[in-house]
Amino acid sequence: MDFSVCAYPETALDLLNNTAADVALELQSFGLKGVKSLEAWNERAAFYTEFASSHRDRRFHLHGPFLDLPWWSYDHMIAEVVERRVVDTVELCEAILPEHLIMHLSCPSYFCRADRAQRWVEEALKFWKPHLERLGEMGVLAVFENTYEPDAAAALAFSKAAEAEGLAASICLDVGHAHTFSPTPPGQWVGDLGSRISHYHIHDNDQSDDQHHAPGKGTINFATLLPEIAGRSPDATLSMEIEAGAEEIVQGLNFIIAALG
Repeated sequence: MDFSVCAYPETALDLLNNTAADVALELQSFGLKGVKSLEAWNERAAFYTEFASSHRDRRFHLHGPFLDLPWWSYDHMIAEVVERRVVDTVELCEAILPEHLIMHLSCPSYFCRADRAQRWVEEALKFWKPHLERLGEMGVLAVFENTYEPDAAAALAFSKAAEAEGLAASICLDVGHAHTFSPTPPGQWVGDLGSRISHYHIHDNDQSDDQHHAPGKGTINFATLLPEIAGRSPDATLSMEIEAGAEEIVQGLNFIIAALG
């Protein structure tokens, strides 16, 4: 398996200097701070472009924006804003050339059922198709992350539809989101999606909130979950999405590596 740590402008250099050369960096900060203004976006984009360019010996992933972005909207004005934001993100990928672009699946609750998901999948994939084609030409794999979805139905339907059209799209399973927002245990998500998962977000919580603790500091049973991950999606990247300083993030990474043996 491959390993990664999630980095922000404030932690990127520390994580670069305190992790092994084969550990990738997942560049974040476009979800909240990076979308507050054009200046905020441009500042982060410039920082990460220069950072990646200066460290081509390392592998990178990029986490795109995720708030307020429906992939299907009846309102043309909303659709235009979402299109602009995704175009900006794809253009940033062209500069950074990450291995994975992580975007949230963002399936509306009404469609997050096996008997309703297909309608949403058709429209979401219609939106994403030209962007996925462009990313594929760059060698960037888009992975779509679960947030509030109750189970794997929508992610599975989206993945199968993209595959049927020959599009480079996969799944990011956020085990913390599955643990706190979903009635379906993380292990079942792994079982349902299997090798369709190319990227994992690893963090912990006590199910009361999306706390992004280091593994072992919440109630996720990593002793049983990690063997399932290794068995069902052995080629995936495990990315530590821990909200802490660089030292605790590295400790979390070492915990996972040791647990996997």
